[in-house]
Order: sequence, then structure tokens, then C-alpha cells
Amino acid sequence: MADIFQSLDQLDSEKLQMVVDRLEYRGTYPAFVAMRERYFDSLPLEQCREVLDMGCGTGVVTRALAERLTDEASLTGTDFSAGLIEVARRLAAAEGLGGRISFEVADSHGTRENQNQYDLVVMHTLLSHVTSPAQVLKEAARVTAPGGHVVVFDGDYASITFGAGDPDLNDAALQALLKTVVAHPRAMRQFPELVPVAGLELVGFLPEILAEAGKAEFFESMLDSYRPSMVAAGHIGEEDARRWSETHHAASEAGTFFGSCNFVSYILRKP
Repeated sequence: MADIFQSLDQLDSEKLQMVVDRLEYRGTYPAFVAMRERYFDSLPLEQCREVLDMGCGTGVVTRALAERLTDEASLTGTDFSAGLIEVARRLAAAEGLGGRISFEVADSHGTRENQNQYDLVVMHTLLSHVTSPAQVLKEAARVTAPGGHVVVFDGDYASITFGAGDPDLNDAALQALLKTVVAHPRAMRQFPELVPVAGLELVGFLPEILAEAGKAEFFESMLDSYRPSMVAAGHIGEEDARRWSETHHAASEAGTFFGSCNFVSYILRKP
């Protein structure tokens, strides 16, 4: 099942900017930052000299990696979307990191990177959006040097739930959301089956939950970012989408909101 992240360069400028804003918001949201830093802490970053961020999007994680790596490290970010790569280059330059990061347009199913090149390959919220998670993981393994690491962080999006309002409308709207923005909502719970096939070893596992009760922040931003695309894709009607969104905005204002989703980090090693 396709999602909008597989065809970002076909979106109009307004919808693409909403995606950009969402990716940058997630990259600075404290709970998301904490999950990212936990898997950073599980990696031998001080030993990494060649690092690849596959599916880098706007480069928000790539820039965070640059701050953690030594000055001698070479850092490359790749993404299928030329529009996002343009944004990534601009934002890195604005933060004075343009000279430390190389951004390239590339398909994660088959990059132009050399075999056994990278000490570390990072896939941050990539695998649930690609056409073939198995092929992308094999490609990550191919370009990783023996003894190097691959880290995969993503949501178990089939676990997402909202509590306020009509349960049937919530179920319908969340299914519409997943159809619009997540090609593989169960990828993270099925992921361990892919690891040995790719020739990798599982050496670390960090389960996470992102949940909000009372006032919504992370989930409220999501409502506004993706609702137009959900309607445009025909996965939900305009009236139902509006009612769903307004219900949860109102719950947040009243302090009665509930939303949650599981996230997972897998730390892999190439023998």
C-alpha cells in the first residue's frame, strides 16, 4: 500500500510544506528527541568515521548526528524526495553544518553507495514508508562495513489510538491516517523476521511509548499536518475528518485528550 511519503515530489507546495513542518516538529519534540538520544547512546558514535542516514527527509536527524559525531566523521544523508533534499541542504547550511553533511537524492531500495562503506547506517522513521522493508534492510546491510551497525527506529503505527469522542469515528479516521501516511503499519512488530535474512545480528532493542493525556501536543500537530492529505486521497470524507479533528482539538483544550503510539529502536550489527 502506497503512502504520501512514496510520492512527496508529487504533492503541491502547501502539502509538502506541511510534511516538512511535521518532520522538523518531530525532530525537536522532547519525547522524540529523548527516544533518538537513547539509541544514539547505544551506538559507538565516537568510533564512526563513515555514517549514512537513509531516508533522511529534512535532515533533522542527520543534523543531530553531526552534533554527536567527531569532526573527522563523514556524514551522508539520502532521500527519495528531491524536494526534501533541497530543504535538508538549506537547513543544514543555516545551522553551519553544510560543510559537514553531504545530502543526495537516492532510493533506499538500491542506493549508489559502495558495498561495505559505512560504519553506521541510520534509518529513522523510514522502514514503515518504503515499498519493501526487506529490500531496504538488505541494502543497508550491503553498504555497512563488517563490524558496523545499522539502527532502525520507527513507530509500531498499528498501535496508535485516540480516546476522545466517537470510538467508531476514531477507528475510521486512524485507519484513513494509516492508509495515507504509513505503507507498513506493522513493520516494527514483524521486523525481527527480516534481520537474519539480511545477514545482520540483533544486538539491542529499545521499546518506547509516546503517550499524551490531558493536553495534546505531538498528536494535535499530527491532526493538522495530515488531515488535508487524508481527504485528498479519498480515505475519509471532509466532514468526518473535520469532526474528528475538532473533537480532539476540543479535548485537548478541555484537558481530556488521550493518544498513544508505540515506537521501537532496533540496534543491528553486521558480522
